[in-house]
Amino acid sequence: MEILKLFDRVEKHRKQCKKFLSSSRCTEEIKPFYERELPSSDSFIDQCKFTSIDFETTGVDPTDNYILSIGGIGLVKNSIDFNTSFHYFVNNSKYIKKDSAVINQITPEQLINGKDPVAAVVELLDKISGGIVLVHCKYIEMNFIKKTLGLEDKDPLPFIVFDTMSIEKNLRRNEPNPDVRLVSIREKRGFPAYEAHNALVDSLATAEVFLAQLKDLFGNKRATVGPVAERS
Repeated sequence: MEILKLFDRVEKHRKQCKKFLSSSRCTEEIKPFYERELPSSDSFIDQCKFTSIDFETTGVDPTDNYILSIGGIGLVKNSIDFNTSFHYFVNNSKYIKKDSAVINQITPEQLINGKDPVAAVVELLDKISGGIVLVHCKYIEMNFIKKTLGLEDKDPLPFIVFDTMSIEKNLRRNEPNPDVRLVSIREKRGFPAYEAHNALVDSLATAEVFLAQLKDLFGNKRATVGPVAERS
């Protein structure tokens, strides 16, 4: 069993987080989040703290782009809990680009009273650390969180990530060049159209897709963390 743990993605991440806790890059501000116990591979998903999140940003490359808004919603016992939803703007108004404003309809005026970027991400970590975080294309949210907090690429984040884009690619691995955009996955699966480019709405749309994927992966069996993490 110990040998199997060496190849266990979740176990490896748990160890990385514990190691990071003693690193000089783990500041007092974020240290409490790394002290929270993470789910293990054999944890039942319906027993874990589970949040679907999405960011609207000025662009996809975190090296020269910024978060504009953060939205999310919780999943409780494999059901979407609308009482847990949250959505807030981030005060990066001076970095808004014309192209991003056209796409997500976020203007500098909306961001003036938004949250400080670091405070916004710390608040988010308080909501999601120690649990499972669901995203569509993990590159975006994970790297923007790290950039905002001044973390390095190799630094772990204090939660387990499920990525609906990666899961869909895995489920359709025998299909040449599958279209795994969120809107396309929803259309293929018969979900209703939704208003994209709103962080809260996108997090809800992602959660709906995930519940369908979970059914594909486990059928009527009770789902555990490990197999989904391996596909993410």
